[in-house]
Amino acid sequence: MNLRIFQTNKIKPFLITFLSVGIFYWLPPFLFHSKTESKVLNFGFYYLSLNPFTKDTPWDQFLTPWFLYNTGFVSKPEDLVFILNVITILAGVIFVGFISFRFDWVLGLGISLILASSPLFLIFQTWIGFSDPITFLILTLYLIFLFSEFNPKLKIFLLSFVLFLGMTNHFFQILILVILLNVFYLIHYENKSKILIFSFLLAIVLYGLFLVYLFKYSPITWNQTRITIFSQMWGNEFIRMNQSEIFLGIVGLFHSLWPLVVYLIFRIPISLLGFIFCYLVAMMTYDTSRIFAILSTPILLFFTIQSSRMASENEKRIWLLFSFLSPLICKLYPLFYKWDGRIIYLQ
Repeated sequence: MNLRIFQTNKIKPFLITFLSVGIFYWLPPFLFHSKTESKVLNFGFYYLSLNPFTKDTPWDQFLTPWFLYNTGFVSKPEDLVFILNVITILAGVIFVGFISFRFDWVLGLGISLILASSPLFLIFQTWIGFSDPITFLILTLYLIFLFSEFNPKLKIFLLSFVLFLGMTNHFFQILILVILLNVFYLIHYENKSKILIFSFLLAIVLYGLFLVYLFKYSPITWNQTRITIFSQMWGNEFIRMNQSEIFLGIVGLFHSLWPLVVYLIFRIPISLLGFIFCYLVAMMTYDTSRIFAILSTPILLFFTIQSSRMASENEKRIWLLFSFLSPLICKLYPLFYKWDGRIIYLQ
């Protein structure tokens, strides 16, 4: 009898997980179909995937070319696009599956629609050939391990290992994001501070040893490209970038997710601080929309889970309504992203 109940309880989460495969495969290309002129093509990682151990390999973005090199599947640029798209879908399905089984299948369904119609997936459809899909996969794993119940030592190991992988894939993005996630996580779970501190320190040590090995035994060298670009953003360049298209720039932060985000801020006001921080960081980069989407999406997912866990049935219905409306709103007006202070329309 108990076995039947257990199996019945698992049918809906399994079906939602299976359904999310189709949602992530078909919905984003439909919602974010764009003209060629609006796409940003970066096939630098394609050439690096043929040999990731060169002086041209960014020291802070090593994992993506190394992974593509070792899969052996990349023989032309189109292969790179296919593999990164598969990773994007895989990350979304894994996260939806975890949410559906761990918390609520309705929450899993809503999150699949939210992600598929989010600015992050808009970026995945228009910024082709970047390391962002692997960053997204790593961040979903980090969130999964945060909300999982493990032995404390195992949890420290898993969090530190995933964090280490994230640092090797895109050091600055991961560092900012994980610090922000950890702060908000500790606000809700103060008793987990030792786990987060130890896992963070262990990841830093592993990454430091990794860099020493990389610089000593490979042609990869230290460079200050990221720091140089960041330093150039201050002054007139910062003003030029951010005084233009202010209204559309703000609208494009969340596009169809604005009703959901406003509702979430109303439910958990501290989430606004997270989004403001992400926006301030994004304002100091040329890729404003792209950076904000990458930084804000894990924060959005974190507070969505927190909001759902303390919501009444009526509040859950409102949240689910907003999640179903998100794909529909995407088709109500021309979609765009902001780059170098300009608005780039998908169509």
